[in-house]
Amino acid sequence: MILDDLAQVAEDLRRKGLDVVHDFLYSARGCVEGLDVGDDFFPRWELSLAENAEALARADFAAIKSRRCAGWSIVPPVRSGPATP
Repeated sequence: MILDDLAQVAEDLRRKGLDVVHDFLYSARGCVEGLDVGDDFFPRWELSLAENAEALARADFAAIKSRRCAGWSIVPPVRSGPATP
């Protein structure tokens, strides 16, 4: 599933009978774009993770949600790595 246009993704999923809305949530770190699926919000960064690709293709949002760790947040995790000169 291509995530370039989440509004279109939401529309496509609604056509399949799912309760999905393209939405924006605001946090202390700014605006986070994603999909509201029922009572849950799935940010674009989470939907874009390689480990969620198959579940997203199946529209299995429960599988995506099950991968969330304790303390999960709509804000993308800070990735540590080598500093860029």
